[in-house]
Amino acid sequence: KALKSPNLKTVAWFQNPIESTGDMALFTRALSQSNAVDELTFRGNGNENAQALLSGVDFSTYKVLNFCDNNLQTNGRTDIPDLIAANTPLRSLHLYSNRLNNDDAVLIARSLGGNTN
Repeated sequence: KALKSPNLKTVAWFQNPIESTGDMALFTRALSQSNAVDELTFRGNGNENAQALLSGVDFSTYKVLNFCDNNLQTNGRTDIPDLIAANTPLRSLHLYSNRLNNDDAVLIARSLGGNTN
């Protein structure tokens, strides 16, 4: 119920890796069902948790996303560039302290060129 509150705009989840796939699915579903949250900080929770959010939550209305310190690796997936290209209100995307490579940088740069915000 808390994530359905129209007053809750920001969710911060620091260094609390979610071990259970069922619990991660519940967390992902809660974020997906929120109409008010537009800022998410999800730091230090691990690659698998970050990937679950990137592939399972519609972030198209979020203004700020912070996925730092998750040891995030794309392994060829385009979740981050797709997110940027589809998210016109995105003002700030934090990705430092991850394991992104040169190919990721190129794809992210191309998607930034398509985001007119």
